[in-house]
Amino acid sequence: MVEPIEISVDVSAALPPEVSGGQPLFISSWVFLPDAFPDRPTVISLLNGGTYDRRYFHFEVPGRTGYSLADFLRQRGHIVVLPDHLGIGASGRASNQMLVTRHVAAAANHAAMTEIYARLAAGTISPAFPPLQAMVKVGGGHSMGAFQTITQQAAHRTYDLCLILGYTACGVHLHVDGQTIPADRGPLDFAMPDYILHDRSRLHSTFHWDDVPPDVIAVDDSLLVEVPYVLSAQSVMMGIVREDAARIDVPLYINLGERDVSPDPHAEPGYYRNSRDITLHILPRSGHCQNFAETRLEMYERIDRWVRDQAGN
Repeated sequence: MVEPIEISVDVSAALPPEVSGGQPLFISSWVFLPDAFPDRPTVISLLNGGTYDRRYFHFEVPGRTGYSLADFLRQRGHIVVLPDHLGIGASGRASNQMLVTRHVAAAANHAAMTEIYARLAAGTISPAFPPLQAMVKVGGGHSMGAFQTITQQAAHRTYDLCLILGYTACGVHLHVDGQTIPADRGPLDFAMPDYILHDRSRLHSTFHWDDVPPDVIAVDDSLLVEVPYVLSAQSVMMGIVREDAARIDVPLYINLGERDVSPDPHAEPGYYRNSRDITLHILPRSGHCQNFAETRLEMYERIDRWVRDQAGN
């Protein structure tokens, strides 16, 4: 497996002064470069969901293979970028993370991707990688990452194509103790700490289909990370991105597991009323975290083909 390149971009100039505090704040990303790429290069950026960092899309299980969507797409000629959200993983934390709303986090990621595109165009990502004269910009994410993709695309039009994985424009619902319940917990509570550490054990029935191997779930649980309270809470507010979704006018690939967070998967395309090209793919025998499903390669293959088709490759 080819190791990614680490790229850190100072995004403080794109943030409100009260967030940056006059200090650098970095978005850190892994960039996976293919051995060769098609005539029209494609750059796919993927944002992880809540309780995860960028390792979600480059997941490694001892003794197993085939859990890295990033490496799968790299092998098929796509450039893949895995950013950590501002405040998560290797990216910087604001001194007051409560100020990092979904729109602030989206501005940070847009600034980071704009700089990465510029470096790809200039040929400065790697000495062995030539300048790209043109590229198709694909942005997406899983769960909270899809929530942020919708927010970012509506505000900044960063991407030519979008991948919405495991998220709902209607409102997030969870499968807990045999019941389907709305995840919305009401208005933001600013008495909460900046960061929270969720208990994933109660989410296993939402996250995983019944046939996911126990060792895969164990590795998944071991990679649990803290989530900024504000982003986590906003991502599950009922209908919070409905107006944003309606403004997106680029082609969309929507993927939901057979048991996922949408109360009505077939209604999801209707929220993106300005997009004229929408693919809905419901992944069989998959929970919310499609990347761990035994059927995940069906999604991997579909994303590759869909992006190639949209790019004219």
